[in-house]
Order: sequence, then structure tokens, then C-alpha cells
Amino acid sequence: MSIFLCGGGSGNQTTNAYKKLNEIINHTKPLLYIPLAMEKEKYDSCYKWIIEELNDIDIPHIDMIRSKEELANTKLDNYSAIFIGGGNTFKLLKELKESNSFNKIKEYIDNNGIIFGGSAGAIIFGYDLKSCKLDDENYVNLQDIAGFDILNSISILCHYTNRTKEKDEQSKNYLLKLSKQNKVLALPEEDTIYYNNGIFEVIGDKPYYLFELGNIIEFNSNKNKIKEYNNITSPQELMEFMDTNITYGWIDIDNKKHLNNLHNCHEKYKVSTIEETIKSGLGTCLEQAKIIKDTLDKLGYETRLYCHINDIENTQMHCFVLYKNNNNWYHFEHSNTLRKGIHQYKTLDQALSEQIKGFKNRTLTEISDIPDNLTFNEFIQYVNTFNNKKINK
Repeated sequence: MSIFLCGGGSGNQTTNAYKKLNEIINHTKPLLYIPLAMEKEKYDSCYKWIIEELNDIDIPHIDMIRSKEELANTKLDNYSAIFIGGGNTFKLLKELKESNSFNKIKEYIDNNGIIFGGSAGAIIFGYDLKSCKLDDENYVNLQDIAGFDILNSISILCHYTNRTKEKDEQSKNYLLKLSKQNKVLALPEEDTIYYNNGIFEVIGDKPYYLFELGNIIEFNSNKNKIKEYNNITSPQELMEFMDTNITYGWIDIDNKKHLNNLHNCHEKYKVSTIEETIKSGLGTCLEQAKIIKDTLDKLGYETRLYCHINDIENTQMHCFVLYKNNNNWYHFEHSNTLRKGIHQYKTLDQALSEQIKGFKNRTLTEISDIPDNLTFNEFIQYVNTFNNKKINK
């Protein structure tokens, strides 16, 4: 799976994304352009645009389909890549689904096909189309608005921060509410996400945003997150910092980023440092537990760090932190969104019992820390060195 999710830009805004596309395609095959998000009377101008837009792509020629029926009869494997253009997202998705081309494209993706989606052509690869409700009118009365969902329940919005301040503020408020149901990735026109078998690469240097559980995480290379982190003075401030700066993801042994998935985790995972996690904004339960314990230790709280691992297959685990304050114990949870929050318990035993409730075949172990740069299997072995601190619950 190689998919380019373009925020809606063109020309100079997408130069580097096109360079990446040119690097990975088969140069002996043509490219297929799908303009179905546009009205038919605009197809001629669309074709002129795509020829000029992809002028530097080394391919024999560009074919453009002009109807959903033509797309349904087109053999996608004959092409080096598919370019799906912008327009009305609801119209595009409806035509793909009515012609069964949605399933054809999904099969093409699953067989290592390459797709470049711009604006509407990118949004359809998210979880659903609720994200663009304020931008596009559903005049085709599309009922099934589910997208390809390649980002594991993350919807997509394009052109974010490229419109009027009033429009962006309206979108922000809408997406904050929507994000309580599912996450939304909001891209500016200058950024393109290259998603390759779980690896998440950003082509562009503009800030982009993830709306999650009623919060906004800004991914901005110029933002000094470390300074903000070092100024935290309470557990509540730490929770606010993590809500707006860290989401579920990881950096692998090749320094590639993974967002909201564990694809190839057992083979490629390594424990990131606290600084790496804060700068990237990505952390699994291990990295997030490291940050929580580090902060609470600095603030002077008594802390306990635990890991529970599936006894049958060592591929399932969770790390969490408890801390003591005024004779009560608290569970600080961020990575597990179903239990996210700061939860109070009267005793340590009560807190521990609650954490493994609902989990079967799990062994709970207290560990001293989470060392940097351990692989997945190395971390399992590390936890098992604490045999004298295994807890039966």
C-alpha cells in the first residue's frame, strides 16, 4: 500500500510530493486520472490541468476516465499509479461505490498499488466523510459515507488553514466535537502524507493537526514542546500537555514514523526516548508511561510503574503508572483512550485490581523503568527479569 494524501495543493505546493511519486512508480506504465469528483462539463479542463500538473513525472502518458462505467471496465493493474482529483467528495465516493470501483481500488491498494489523492481524492481514504460536512454539500444524497479507512479510524480534512480565518474557526469547532467520535487529520494544502504499509511520512513543512477526543494536537516542527514539557507543575498540567501534544504512534528502528497502528511492531519497534516522543508527538503506552513517570518523579510524587503481558502470546501488553498523593493512589492513564484520565483509589491494591479488570490471561509485573531503544522482544525479556515483582491478581 502506497498512498499519497495531499492536502489539496497544486503547482509549487506539491512539487516535493510529485518528486516522491516519481521515485516509486513504474516508469514503463501510464498513469490513470480519475476526475469523478468534478462535474462532467469540467473534464476537458481537468485533463489539461493534470497534464500540466504532472509534467515532470516520467511516464508514457496519462489516461483519464470520463464515467463511473468506464472506470468499472478499466484494468487498474495496467497503470503505474492512480491519481484521484478534487471536487465534491460525496459525488466522488458515490460514483465509486455505485460502480463497484470502490472495491476494485481497495483490491488495487491491497496488491501494492500506488494512489495519489488530492483534496476529495484524499478525504475518501479516511474513516468517513463526516470531516468534510462543512466543506462539501451532499447533493447526491450519498447514504454510505464510509471511506477506505487506511488510517485506522482517522478521518481526513483538506485545505485546513488555507481558507478564511472565519472558515477555519468554524471547521475547528466542528472537528473538536466530531473528534469525540473518531479522530480527524486536518491537512493544509502544502502538506502531503505519504502512507506506505503503516509508515507515516509528511512531505511538506506546514503545521498539520490531529483532532482527538475533543483536543487538537498540532504537529509543528517550529514548536518548542520540550520547553513546555519542562515547565509542567502538576499532574493536571501533564494531562493537558499530553492531550495537545501526544497521540498513539511510534518510531521504528529505521527512524520511520507510525501513526495510530501497530503494523510490523513486533519486528520494527524500539522504545523512543522522552525527547524523541515529545518532538514527534508519537508514543505507545511505553513511551507515554515513561513521560508520566518522569514528570511525576520530578514533581516529588511516589510512583509505581507496571506492565501486564498476555501469558499465552507475548504480543499483547500495557504499561501504566500509579502515583500516591495525600494517602490516596491515582492511576494516570493517557494511551488507553477508553480509560484516559486521572483516577483516584483508596489503596494501592484497589488501584492494581482495577487496572487488569477485563483482561484475561495477563501477568502483572512492577518494573523500575523503561530503558530507551529496546526492541519489542528485548522489552519482554526485560520485564521478565523482575520475577520477584510479579503480582497475581
